[in-house]
Amino acid sequence: MAQTTGSLRRRAYRFPSGVTLRIHSSQHAVLSHFASEYTSAAIEEPDAADLEVYAGKTAISSSPECDRLSQAYEGRHKIVRWRISVAGLCEDTTHVGFEGSGQLVISFLQTFYVEPLLRLKFAARDNALVHAASLAKGDLSVLFPAGSAVGKSTMTLQHAAAGQPVQGDNYVIVTADGRTLAFPRRMRVYSDLPAINPDVYALLPRRERMRLRWAGVIRRLSAGYANLPRRLALEQIVGERNHLCREARLSAVYLLKPYKGEGLSGPRPQTAGEAIERIQAIGEMESARLREALPEDQPASLMEPALRRERDVLEHALTDIPVYELLVPRVRNPAPLVAEIRRATSLTGNG
Repeated sequence: MAQTTGSLRRRAYRFPSGVTLRIHSSQHAVLSHFASEYTSAAIEEPDAADLEVYAGKTAISSSPECDRLSQAYEGRHKIVRWRISVAGLCEDTTHVGFEGSGQLVISFLQTFYVEPLLRLKFAARDNALVHAASLAKGDLSVLFPAGSAVGKSTMTLQHAAAGQPVQGDNYVIVTADGRTLAFPRRMRVYSDLPAINPDVYALLPRRERMRLRWAGVIRRLSAGYANLPRRLALEQIVGERNHLCREARLSAVYLLKPYKGEGLSGPRPQTAGEAIERIQAIGEMESARLREALPEDQPASLMEPALRRERDVLEHALTDIPVYELLVPRVRNPAPLVAEIRRATSLTGNG
């Protein structure tokens, strides 16, 4: 339930390992977005939060932390603009002020700033928030670290549609003792789903199929400029069957790397050190916008202790875990390719 202070309403979330986030806003769209993203993590008002976010058209100037959030960075993407301010980067509670409006800007707040900051908070609690897909078979999980456009979401949907449990297509929490925990985030489904994953498309409710068709029309009319996804929870895509695996024991890591060749290449054995370097490099790409927005009195170097702790977590987690690399070609329709990846990583079949 949203709590109210003056014109601001707020919602709070607690993630696995106890990391807490509180969103303050006078805009329903902001609160609704995060409530839909992190539904299963919603909690009543906490005494304190690891990350306090004030978001809205005048959030920085009107927030109780306006004095601390006075150094604002002007961000932009194509025709969209926003202002962001970060205070207390290395303190127990980090404060963020974010000004902007529109669904795209709210999504940028989550992707560019909130989740990279949550990564630091997870590291401070000796967990690693990893940019990866995680698919399960029984009580074991296989981790697929990769950047964007390699097929993580297609593979996750395909695995779930086959009746197999998944933990997520974008982020997963890795613990030092070698467990993977689901991170509560909706999946992004694009208008090309009927072409690349018809089996999954057929599982969608009729209303969602219609929305995707309209999204495809808008994408074509805008020459690909307006390619906004539908954000759906897993059960909205594949039905109420229990496909979400909240916790599993990590059994293998497959690093997915795009290349210009033809056909899937690998798997090739890699060391745990190489895997950690790749995982953290992907995380740094996701944190690029946050780094450039930090004020002068909070340089990006202040993030280093948290990143070292994250590395320690991954070193412990990957002890005795087999690591491989798969080279993935760029293809128009990734469905056959990700089916091959699932076969190559022994994720198909029973047992």
